[in-house]
Amino acid sequence: MIILVQVSDNFKNLAAQPGRKLSCKITAGEYTYLDDRIIEFDFDDIAHPDYYKIGTTCPNRFAFSVRYQEELAVGAEVKPYISFDGEEWCPLGVFFIARRYIRGSYASIICYDRMYSLDDAYSSSLSAPTTTSALLREICSNHGLSCSNYGADIEVKDIPSDCTVKDMIGYIAAMNGGIAKFDRNGALRMIIHRGNQEFFLYEKNCMECQRNLSIAEIKRIVADTGDKILEYGSAGELGTIEIFNPLMTETVLSSIRTNHLVVRFHGAEIEMQGMPFLEAGEFIHLTGKGYLNTIVLSEINYHYNGALTAKLHSRNRSYSDPTVHKNELEAALAEIRTSLGNIYKTHTNEAAIALSTTETEAVLFSFETKKSDMFAQIDMNFTVDGGGSNSLIAAVYVNGTKKRESVHTVNGSSKELLHFHYLADELPKGVNTIRITLRTVSGQMTVQSGQLVATLVGKGMAGGNRNVHDRQIIFESIPTITLKYGGFKLADISYSLQTEEAT
Repeated sequence: MIILVQVSDNFKNLAAQPGRKLSCKITAGEYTYLDDRIIEFDFDDIAHPDYYKIGTTCPNRFAFSVRYQEELAVGAEVKPYISFDGEEWCPLGVFFIARRYIRGSYASIICYDRMYSLDDAYSSSLSAPTTTSALLREICSNHGLSCSNYGADIEVKDIPSDCTVKDMIGYIAAMNGGIAKFDRNGALRMIIHRGNQEFFLYEKNCMECQRNLSIAEIKRIVADTGDKILEYGSAGELGTIEIFNPLMTETVLSSIRTNHLVVRFHGAEIEMQGMPFLEAGEFIHLTGKGYLNTIVLSEINYHYNGALTAKLHSRNRSYSDPTVHKNELEAALAEIRTSLGNIYKTHTNEAAIALSTTETEAVLFSFETKKSDMFAQIDMNFTVDGGGSNSLIAAVYVNGTKKRESVHTVNGSSKELLHFHYLADELPKGVNTIRITLRTVSGQMTVQSGQLVATLVGKGMAGGNRNVHDRQIIFESIPTITLKYGGFKLADISYSLQTEEAT
């Protein structure tokens, strides 16, 4: 597979140097921010949000903080770049401002690429039978998208009407044996998996490298068309990918497995120097002393704060039956945490939570500290469905005493992800409780079942450990983005200004 972000060999060599010089710039609207005004940024480049599969259409997210004097409009275009010599600049993508958080002369700005705008209901003026390339050309024309690769002319006998535009793009990508995403220049591109790799990542450029020694070899595809289940190949659970695709046929499924999915890769999680030309969806070689492993870049999280680092994820599929694969190391770590007085607890709401102007308990943690002056931090991420209310108040109680109240301004007509955290210190010895309540200023909201995840971590605690997973994946939701062809005008977006009051 060709590295999608085209940079010179000199750029790649400079990126691998330990003492490299680094420059960053961000163009936002009509303004340009350089290193002297950029505080930090985070760029999440995602191809496979869970395990490896075809047909994914993952939006990318770019969030940055700057010293702020101008007025940047919601919907303004944002283009970040990285350079190692001040002459050749590697683009990170084309994004659009969705939210702004302003604190005096500083601003934190959250942006998303155009995939977020494609959740509208899909419709086509074409008549069946037609081809996948014709459908994709129509989508690009209707939504003002540029696309350099429309894929093969695969026959489509029936055009589905109960899907979104993003869904249809994913169906077309899967028919071609790949995924769809917006590239670093803002163009829609299908990444076709052919199993060949051209880039070598050396362990010396990695700060931490955790490799899964088992190999995922994709030999079987199962496709649910809505009417029937199609499958091709033979493999166990780890060698199978499952997709939903109403366009899929037995002939196409056979062609995908034969021509494209010649895939063998290791799972890995790597912290390394940020090499901005690496893009999610690619296959690369990871090499060190005595080994050479192929990995797929399922997700890359870039972080800049004067230096550029990255975390790479190559995701193998895990067993769905926990009795098949028991992680003995996790169990041992849980015992060590308890013996040292450390604890990690999580809570997910099993039932929907109806919110009104009356305080409603969202989460309650009870734990025991082994001595006094210990601490614990609670983090809560949750998605609310607006019902006309535009403000939500979260309060935290430690051992029955209110410690903090935070007011979140939200869009009352859409879903929105919110985050609340609090550090409780100087905890007394014995049993302690931390409770978070939610209420609206007016009107009603709902937190649907499974849409609230809270974690409690601390030092000096004793007790059980219900979940020892070290990472929870949270999906953000934002109000609908409507793209209008001709000028790329973004409408129907409101930004929220988050304010907090400490009590």
